[in-house]
Amino acid sequence: MAIKIAVAQMNSILGNVEANLTKVEGLMRSAAHLNAQLVLVPETFTTGYDVADALSEVSDTIPGRVTDVIGMLAGELKIYFYGSFIEKNGDKYHNTGVFISPEGEILARYRKVHLFSAEKEMFVPGDAPVIVETALGTFGLTICMDLLFPEYIRGLVLNGAEYILNTTDWLRYGPLDEWEWQYKQTRALACIRALENTVHLAMACQWGKEGEFTKFGHSCIVSPSGRILAGIEEGEGVVVQDLTLEGVDEWRQIATYLEDRKEHLDLYRKQLDI
Repeated sequence: MAIKIAVAQMNSILGNVEANLTKVEGLMRSAAHLNAQLVLVPETFTTGYDVADALSEVSDTIPGRVTDVIGMLAGELKIYFYGSFIEKNGDKYHNTGVFISPEGEILARYRKVHLFSAEKEMFVPGDAPVIVETALGTFGLTICMDLLFPEYIRGLVLNGAEYILNTTDWLRYGPLDEWEWQYKQTRALACIRALENTVHLAMACQWGKEGEFTKFGHSCIVSPSGRILAGIEEGEGVVVQDLTLEGVDEWRQIATYLEDRKEHLDLYRKQLDI
């Protein structure tokens, strides 16, 4: 069975939840118009990134206003939704991805496990992976920096994920420097995680400027062989791609990475001290 997945790219307006929800509505409607069955939007889609001083004002509970709006749209458009925003949980805050059904129901909540740098001062990390089984297939939920931890993505695949979804905001502060941290590395990262796990992967990125931050864009949908099937480089918009599990087993007979790892598990345990 082929499924249609949409990746949406946007430039969230810093701290303006209502304006960003309006943007997301437009992206969801565009995805549905293109017959997508699932739409993936970027990380912290309601607020942008640099909102540490306003967490109480821009965060929301789950369920809450944000999930009510997204749930209503998903129900109207008959489309699955995944993206992350800032969750208020008592006196704590999480960077949380929500997976919503075409009936408008919250099927899963994933609190970002791997927090980056100053994020650790803003958010409490999650402590559990999340895999969602749906009529379309089985999805492993990730947020941004999770992709930099290969054992984490491998664990999702070994536990049944057929597709990896990554809602993200890859960015840098200031101009390019000697490290040249930019979109080339993040797109390559998506391709490698897909290739080494022989799994489809979709990544939705923020794009544009946010004060001194540059948000990379270059959202993409990648095949189990690490090939970019569809993507958006710069600007806001939506791209849709048909994906199927047909042929994946055949590819895995050639790219035997998942099977071959079993020959070396004792070595890995010694290396990783587990």
